[in-house]
Amino acid sequence: MDAPSTFSVIATGQIESALVPDCDNAYLKFQLVAGEDWQLLDGLEEGITQAARCSQGYDQLLVWNFPIDVTYKATNAFGWPQLVVSVYGLDAFGRDVIKGYGCIHLPTCSGRFDMKLRLFKPKSASLMQAFNAWMSGMPAEFADPRFPSYAEGREVTRVESGGVVNVKLNVLTKDMEHFGYSTGAGKDRRANAAIQQL
Repeated sequence: MDAPSTFSVIATGQIESALVPDCDNAYLKFQLVAGEDWQLLDGLEEGITQAARCSQGYDQLLVWNFPIDVTYKATNAFGWPQLVVSVYGLDAFGRDVIKGYGCIHLPTCSGRFDMKLRLFKPKSASLMQAFNAWMSGMPAEFADPRFPSYAEGREVTRVESGGVVNVKLNVLTKDMEHFGYSTGAGKDRRANAAIQQL
């Protein structure tokens, strides 16, 4: 039997909900960003959810339950897929404004994962810029929505915390051991999910 020429990663699940301070109506755009050696075999790498209003219950969640279903193949782990989200809501004047960005790698071993993406948004460089942004309804935002997934340039970006997005994923990996990677067989999924939050 010939050795496999690639390994596969399958991720299914949903972008479940979000808790965003001072936001009771929002939608979410998502993208899956992977390295050059990764090829998408099935599914959509980007999408947009419906608009959701805050629940009237205790937790005040924005609930989307938006499905994710992708299959990748690759020959090395460099450029492991990342889920990048952008949450948009309405300001006091009913204009669409950015409420937060988030980014997280897909889990690296098989299993079921409950993950939390910490949201952040860029801050204006000065009080004058912040005032102009508020007046024009155009707060500071990234020109490229995939920017949170990049390593370069993030260290000089001033940001503030903006809430959290809850994601549930089921991940299956195939043939990774043939390329020298240990899959961990999902021994400690809670620890893996905690690492993903950092």
